[in-house]
Amino acid sequence: MMIKKLPIAAALSSLLALSGCGSDSDSNSSPAPATPVDDNGKLHSALEVAVTPKSSLEGTINVYLGRWYPCSDLHREMCTDDAPEVLPLLGLNGEYAKGNADGSYNKKYNRTTVAPAPGADDYTMQIDAADLKSFAAESVRNDIFVAGHYSALDVLLYVASIRDDFEVTLGDFNEEMNTFEFTTSFDANNDGDFDDADDYKDSKNWYAAMLYSGGDAKKSNGIPALEPLYERMDELWVKDSMHLRFQPESDVMVERREQSLKAEVERFNANGGKVVLPELRVLFEGDSSYQVVAQNIEVKPYNLRPDVFQQDVITVLDVVLTAHDEYGVKFGVNFWPTIATNSDVGAYAVTSIDDNRAHGFYGWILYRGEDFTSKDFNFYKPNLEWPLATDLQTNASFASACEFLRDDNGALDDAAAQLCIDEWFNMFGGRNTHRMADTVPMVMPHEYVQFEWFSNMENAWEMAHRNYVPSDSKLIADIDDAIAPLDNTHFGWEIADCGLCHSIDNIHLNGDSPILPSSAEPYFCASCHGSNGAPEGHGEEARCFWCHSNDKLMANHGEASQPMYFDDVECSGTTKAKGINIDGLVGPCADAVKQTSPSWHREIKDIADNSSAYIELELDKRITYGNSDWRTSESFPDPLSCMTCHPNK
Repeated sequence: MMIKKLPIAAALSSLLALSGCGSDSDSNSSPAPATPVDDNGKLHSALEVAVTPKSSLEGTINVYLGRWYPCSDLHREMCTDDAPEVLPLLGLNGEYAKGNADGSYNKKYNRTTVAPAPGADDYTMQIDAADLKSFAAESVRNDIFVAGHYSALDVLLYVASIRDDFEVTLGDFNEEMNTFEFTTSFDANNDGDFDDADDYKDSKNWYAAMLYSGGDAKKSNGIPALEPLYERMDELWVKDSMHLRFQPESDVMVERREQSLKAEVERFNANGGKVVLPELRVLFEGDSSYQVVAQNIEVKPYNLRPDVFQQDVITVLDVVLTAHDEYGVKFGVNFWPTIATNSDVGAYAVTSIDDNRAHGFYGWILYRGEDFTSKDFNFYKPNLEWPLATDLQTNASFASACEFLRDDNGALDDAAAQLCIDEWFNMFGGRNTHRMADTVPMVMPHEYVQFEWFSNMENAWEMAHRNYVPSDSKLIADIDDAIAPLDNTHFGWEIADCGLCHSIDNIHLNGDSPILPSSAEPYFCASCHGSNGAPEGHGEEARCFWCHSNDKLMANHGEASQPMYFDDVECSGTTKAKGINIDGLVGPCADAVKQTSPSWHREIKDIADNSSAYIELELDKRITYGNSDWRTSESFPDPLSCMTCHPNK
């Protein structure tokens, strides 16, 4: 008998009343907001901007049932209907994922899930947030999430309520792992029962993999397997447009995750019910090993995300702020809104550690978890996909893959090698998922939180304009020395584009300016006339356009706020890693780079791992502005004009 919608909702109400796993606070009340620490409204001294996040779940969630494999002779079930009889072979010696002369890759016929069984609904679904809210007024973990926000487990329960071939039974709250147990049944052939060879009946091995939306950034689409979790599914915050894959996992994968969760609970209990992080680690630029910058941190809640989490729910961001306040580790934290790729990040970002500041494609990445799993997902390599079991057994590139599956001689047998590929062939997963620190609850303490300086993205993405200008650069005029600063009596006060009212032809006619640009350049004007009421900067030194688009787009900033289509951009510059000159090529410029460098490995692809191009986006998604990784505006060059008129104090 399938679990129906109303019984599930009733069961959840009973569990929430009886489980005792949450706080005693009223889950329907809003957590108290943090108190500003200065006149600018900043909520903490480490924050570089004053912001009050207001995240809500309003759109859709992409859900996939079942494991993903690339379309190949080994997995015909993963191929689209138009796939040819002869397909590129997998393996290091095969043609799958290899580049072609036009910059495309041999990836054309992948599905996100297998074709559904006869009569079954598609295993790829878009879940409407409104339907999820109608199904459950609040999360199973209402001790963690405020009303209106949900976990991956909530989504799984909802999916079971709308499908006849998929059943989820919510079990007891497991105190040893601090999470709800559940079992999954799947009717693979849709014959109405769960007793066939390929069916699953009351399986404890189904779990989620995740990926938050990268917006329209086709280079950010990872592999469709998504990013496997070593954390609690009922703590994974569900966001608009994210991707969730629910799939069966091996006993080994389950055991490694459960061992991690149990270690966290044991650590919590050993410290008297406090979240005490054993080590905060930092790998600074140029270092070969990390430094332990703080130990045994009793993490305090700062409640900077009352829009999502209940009062005093600790997140990884709280580790950062506690270390900043009590352990002498100087952190700088910014906030990413909806960025230039149309990805609604809506989260705080660590931008500096002990004055080592992120800029452009250089910055800090976050790892967290248990040491014994730190190497589990570390053997995916672009241009070495999709391997065969024999590749793992014979190729030195995979010598360290899945050490926990190897025998005493360090060898993988056929079954272990295939299991290693199925479960762990991924660049991300476990300790390293694409999540910002404030989106990760840490109700139970990890063994470590680690930040690493990362500087390879500029090479990997092969952009052509790399405009990084340190705050002390001589290229930036010091407007504090402006000889004729404007004040609020200026009729154009706080309007950035001088050219709206003034032209080069009608200013300084008496020759009192020895140098004038050939066209209006407001930042040049600022060198003499000051900021004209512009606010101060907030520490950034490159790629201002990345955040100042969409909801943070600046008004009256000339080309910097002028929309244009990718297709109309005249590409220019030379890429760094391969030295590809794209002068004179026409956009989308990322496509132009791809076409001129067939061996380039940072693929442009869709969510099913099929080779794609930005020109394939819908027209309303092919919009950029005057500054980008492929173009620099003459009148409002990023970041020169930004940092001149908005100096970092």
